[in-house]
Amino acid sequence: MNNSNSKMPLSRQLRYEKQCRQNWKDNATQKQEKIREYVQANRALKKSRDAWKAKAIEAKKQIKDLEKQVKLLKKTLASSSSSSSSSSQKTTVNYTEETDRTDTDDDSGVFYHQYSLSTIFVAVQQVITAGHSYRSTANSLELFSSFSNLGSPHFTTIKSWVERLGLYELTRPKQKRDDWIFIADFTVELGQEKAFVIYGIPHKYWLHNILPQRRALKYTDGQILALEITTSPTGEWVQSVLNSVSSRVGIPFQIISDHASNLKKDIQLFQSHHPSIIYTYDLTHAMAKLLEKELFADELFPNFLSDCHQCRLEIQQTEFAFATPPPQRSKSRFFNLDPLLRWATTLVSIPLLKFFKLLPNYHRDRISRRFFAKFSWLFRYQRHIKLWSLLLHMTRSLETLLKTYGLNSASIYLYHQYLSSLHLPSSFLPFQHQIFHYLHSQLPSHISHTILPSSDILESIFGRYKHFSQRSPLQELLSLLLTIPLSTVNLTKQFIHDALTTITNSDLSQWVDSTFGQSMLSKRNSLFSNNKFS
Repeated sequence: MNNSNSKMPLSRQLRYEKQCRQNWKDNATQKQEKIREYVQANRALKKSRDAWKAKAIEAKKQIKDLEKQVKLLKKTLASSSSSSSSSSQKTTVNYTEETDRTDTDDDSGVFYHQYSLSTIFVAVQQVITAGHSYRSTANSLELFSSFSNLGSPHFTTIKSWVERLGLYELTRPKQKRDDWIFIADFTVELGQEKAFVIYGIPHKYWLHNILPQRRALKYTDGQILALEITTSPTGEWVQSVLNSVSSRVGIPFQIISDHASNLKKDIQLFQSHHPSIIYTYDLTHAMAKLLEKELFADELFPNFLSDCHQCRLEIQQTEFAFATPPPQRSKSRFFNLDPLLRWATTLVSIPLLKFFKLLPNYHRDRISRRFFAKFSWLFRYQRHIKLWSLLLHMTRSLETLLKTYGLNSASIYLYHQYLSSLHLPSSFLPFQHQIFHYLHSQLPSHISHTILPSSDILESIFGRYKHFSQRSPLQELLSLLLTIPLSTVNLTKQFIHDALTTITNSDLSQWVDSTFGQSMLSKRNSLFSNNKFS
C-alpha cells in the first residue's frame, strides 16, 4: 500500500511489504513447528507415562504372585514339620505340581512387557507364517481384541518383537559338531549391500530323520548359522565368514551352493584348506544352466519366447484373456519353464469345441477365426514344443528323484533305468551325457555317503523374505533380514520369553547401527525433506 508521506520509492515500498509478509510467514511457520514439537513431546510423555503405569501394574501383579508363593512355601514347611516324612513328601509333590501348572498356564507376559505371551505369539506367527505385514497384523489383532483376550499392539511394537526374536535366534549359540551341511548363498536388494547367508542342517539328522520320509526340507529342519552383510564380497571376506562359522559350530561335512562367480572360487579356496569337505553344485541351478545352454542353442526357442510375450500382450484384453500365456520371469527364467511349455502343449492339442463351450455367447465361426488369428503361430513350433518338453521332463524327473532319495550311486542307477524306459531320440544323447557328467562329478568314487544335492530350502527362505520386503518403501537390506533366522524357529512361548528377556531394544538398535549404519530411506528423507518448491 502506497504511503504518500514516505519519500521511499514505490518499488522499494513493495519490496519492503513483501519482506514483512515473508517475515510474518516465517515466524508463523516457526510457531507451528514449536507447537508440533510440544504436541509430539506431550504425546511421548503420555506414552511413557502409560508404559510406566503398565510396568507398575505388572510389578504389583508379580509381587502378589510372589506373596502367594511365599505363603504356600510357609504352609508347606509347617506341614512338613508336623507330619510324617511320607505326608511331607506328598505335600512337596503337590506343591511342585501346582507350581509347574502355574508356570505352564501363566500367560501374563514377559517382565517389562504390557502384552501377554499369547498376543506376542499370535502376532509373530501372522508375520512369519502367514506373511502379513506389520500394519495388517496390528489391524487384525485390533479386530480380534474386541472378542478375545488378545491385545491390540501398535505395528511398531510387533516389528520390534519380530526383530528381537530374529536377533536372538541369529546370535544364540549353536551346537558344535562335525557333520554340518552348509547351504550358502547371497541375497541382493536395492543398493550395493549383499547378505551372505548360511543355512545349516546336520547330515546325520537329514539322513536318519528326513530322508526316510521321502520329503523335502522344511524351514524348521535346520538353522541359520550365519547372516553377514557386505558391499564387497571378496574371496578373503567369504573365507573369513566360513572360518568364523566353522570355529563356532565345527568344520562342515558338506557345502552346497550355486556356481555363481562370487562364491564358487571362494568356497573352493576354503575347501582346499579342508579337503574332507564335500562341495556340491546345487542340482536345481545345474539343471537350469544345462537347459539354458541346450535350448538357446536352438535359435527357434528365443523366437518362441518372444512370440509368447507378444501373444500375451495381444489377447489379455480380449475374449481369450483366460487363455493368455503365463508371464515370463525376468530372472531365473529356466527355473520356471514348466507353466509356459504346459500352456503351449495344451493350446496346440485342445479341440476348438472346448472354446465353444467356454464362450457360449460368441458365434462359432467368430471363435474359430479369432482363435487361428491369435494362436496359429503356435503350430509352427508344435514339433519343437514336444522336444523342449521332453528335455524339461528329463531334468525335472532327476530333481524329483534326487530330492527324494538323495544323491548316491543307487539313485544315479535308478535315473539311468528311467531314461532307458523313455526311449529318447538319439539327438538327446549329448544332453544326457552332460547330465551324467554332472552327477558323477558331484559324487566322486571315494564318497560312499548319500548326500543332499539341493539348496532349494535356502532359495525358498529368500523367496519368502523378498515377498515380505517388496512392501517396504525401499527394498534394502535392513533389520527385516532378521525374519530369515526367525523363519527357521519352531516358535513357542518359552522361546519368546527367553528371546525378549535376552535381547532388548537397545541391543537391536546397536546391531542395526553397527551392521547397516544410516538407512537408505533415512538418507532419502534427509535429502528431499528441505527441498521446497514454489
